[in-house]
Amino acid sequence: MTDHNSAAPKRFPWKSNFLKVPPKIGDDLANIASDLIAVAAVKKVKVSDIQAGLYAHLGLRVSADGGITASGPYQPPATSGKWSRRNAHGWDRKRTDWPMVTKTYVFETPNFGDAATYGTHMHVMEREVYQHQVFEAQGMAIEPTILSDSGRDEVLVKFDVHPILSRAQPEFDLMLLWTLNLLQENTGVAGVFASDATKADFLRTIQLDWDIFPPGTIDDVVTWFIGKPTAMSRRPDFEKVVRDRAAAFQALKPEAYIRGSGQFGSYFGAKYADDLVVFENLQYGNALYVLYENWDEASKRSRLDLLRDNDAKFDRIIHSEDWQYRLKELIRTELAARRRGKGRHA
Repeated sequence: MTDHNSAAPKRFPWKSNFLKVPPKIGDDLANIASDLIAVAAVKKVKVSDIQAGLYAHLGLRVSADGGITASGPYQPPATSGKWSRRNAHGWDRKRTDWPMVTKTYVFETPNFGDAATYGTHMHVMEREVYQHQVFEAQGMAIEPTILSDSGRDEVLVKFDVHPILSRAQPEFDLMLLWTLNLLQENTGVAGVFASDATKADFLRTIQLDWDIFPPGTIDDVVTWFIGKPTAMSRRPDFEKVVRDRAAAFQALKPEAYIRGSGQFGSYFGAKYADDLVVFENLQYGNALYVLYENWDEASKRSRLDLLRDNDAKFDRIIHSEDWQYRLKELIRTELAARRRGKGRHA
């Protein structure tokens, strides 16, 4: 999930992003009384730019009869720029201003210095490190709406970012800047409006509820998980990914399996103790998370702040070639510590 800022060719002809919220947008925000904020902007778009495909990634196109059509919302591709990449893959910030913490590392080393002859074994090591603040991939999407089409060389389009924001949500200032930059990066314009959505509408976009399933065979777990259709379940490799995860979780004898409910059906994991839960978002599939908070409390957190936190409260296992070994050693170490009454994060 670490953000890689390697140089890439500029994709769009406009200013890409802001270092801070522009004063005009700050003034507009100050004049909005409501808690719910829509990040959106209106732009006069040249038909020639639409024909050239400049906005095709957001669903703005020229139809066969020459008219302008809009569809969506669409999540901008990660190749659109830094903020689109963070939106698609997440973001991790090293916090040297926070206290250092003890972290567990699992790694493979050769036996007697010769892996080819004697094989390898796994090591578990703890050390003091700087904390990281991890932001899960947000999956925000942009929807274009044609406000006016005179049939000439320009159309008036409103671009909205989904979901809306709440001033009460954690890290609102950072999320506002992130969302504004996502819109600016992909459209060349950015702004804020009072949202006409209700609080209930907003909560539906962030609340993460869980279904609990008792231990069973791998086939039972896979059938249970894929039995609730989601956009993810249409992927051709979806069942294989679920089966691989279920097999890795089952080998460590979980108390229960967990699945996100409703629109969060891509969350899948296993519970090993009230303060030891493993899960990942299969939509992004780049890492497993091992949470050490009390599960009753963790389950009440929204998807927006579940991982938008300091990583002293969880470990992240990137899906490298040896991820199953590292998961096994980490869970076994933590369970052994709990049996001794010394859970590292308890």
